[in-house]
Amino acid sequence: MIDWRRSRGGLGSARRRARRARLRNGVLAGVLLLCPGALLAALLLQPAAVRSESHVAAPVREVVGIAGNNLTPADLDRAAGLGLHVVRSDFSWASTERKAGTYDFGTYLEFARQVHARGMRPLFILDYGNPVHTPFTKIQWRGRDERRTSPPVAPDQIKAYSAWAAAAAKAFAAYDPIWEVWNEPDHPRFWPPKPDAAAYGRMALAACQAIRAADRSAEVYGPAASKWVDGAFLTALAGSKAVTCFSRISVHPYQMTGDASRDAALWDGLRRRIAAGGQVKAPRIANSEWGRPVVGRVDGQAQARYLVRTLVSALAAGVAPNVWYSWKDAGTDPGNDQHHFGLLRPNGTPKPSYFALQTLLKELGAMRYACPVQRAGVEGAIFSGADGAKALVWAKAGAALLEPAKLVPSGWKLAGLVDMTGKALPGGDQRLGNAPVYLRLRPADAGARPAPTCPRPA
Repeated sequence: MIDWRRSRGGLGSARRRARRARLRNGVLAGVLLLCPGALLAALLLQPAAVRSESHVAAPVREVVGIAGNNLTPADLDRAAGLGLHVVRSDFSWASTERKAGTYDFGTYLEFARQVHARGMRPLFILDYGNPVHTPFTKIQWRGRDERRTSPPVAPDQIKAYSAWAAAAAKAFAAYDPIWEVWNEPDHPRFWPPKPDAAAYGRMALAACQAIRAADRSAEVYGPAASKWVDGAFLTALAGSKAVTCFSRISVHPYQMTGDASRDAALWDGLRRRIAAGGQVKAPRIANSEWGRPVVGRVDGQAQARYLVRTLVSALAAGVAPNVWYSWKDAGTDPGNDQHHFGLLRPNGTPKPSYFALQTLLKELGAMRYACPVQRAGVEGAIFSGADGAKALVWAKAGAALLEPAKLVPSGWKLAGLVDMTGKALPGGDQRLGNAPVYLRLRPADAGARPAPTCPRPA
């Protein structure tokens, strides 16, 4: 059993520093060695942008996770076997402080131990109100009255919330968690009776500073905003000192489209709006929750395509980690879209999205994003690693002709084609749809190891 009381100089501290270093801007130079054409391609394909990271430099498997509450050891075994790295879960204030100043973290400590023992990281959401400190309030939601606990906004409430967060940071330090200050405070159900960016900013700054005082190497995210494209909340928060304390500014990009160019513009617009607040010139972004439910016109295959394509867009934009919502469906009601976001059905059987993520992590998990592919109706990306290089491509609109010879970098040759779910495909030119296809590459000269360059746009 891992002793969570061990000193910070021991368990995990060196690993934490190394992991975070891989996500910093300076790693870009190393990636350009793998793909010297990447900078040129980026300049050709993208407008000038406000960015702290032009793309994610860490191996793909280190920046992908899932969200889910009440995950069992069997669920965690399966998630770790899939190659996932982050597990996001609620961390309830109300259930861990039932008496003022007395904290019971037992259940969450065991969960963190289970996650950590499998080589993954917990991402805990410090949520929501606590009736010991904050009063109940009523809101209207979808035509019904709801009774919710208010968030901490008064000075004494903020002090209590921050003390609780600091106690958690100290208790869990050995398990290398990521702490997220609240969940979707721009939504009235989660910040009742209505969102208030200034109030959230005051609370978040106090909590973030308290966490860092308790654990100097802690990673702290916020605000986990749901309205990230043009929301007034995030625009207002960008002027708050809270954003200077966050390790990464977290959002829930459900509005991503799966179109590489459109998604790139959305991510760039987000960075510009945050930078315009004047507090952070080069914002680092985390995607702490995204997904698409299998309801209506979105079938299992569409969910799988969306997962792969939007993940590639996020990696290209320097967004990490990326946490899929959710691990398992919450129910079976066909009229409730919240029941159908999972990779798994309620009985544990996989959806196509599960196999798509499994294939992505098998094919690309040890590799790093290198550069984009955009030519003749085809888009995607090239990835590179110690074992070689691969391209992941799809038709930009409906269908296109897949001509592998025009996508294979100079000095390399095609070693095989694999579809989104891992099924081998015949070689040669063929029709490409909107489902991603992997091109496995190997050096044309068995004794050489050329750097994979990026195809220019055509």
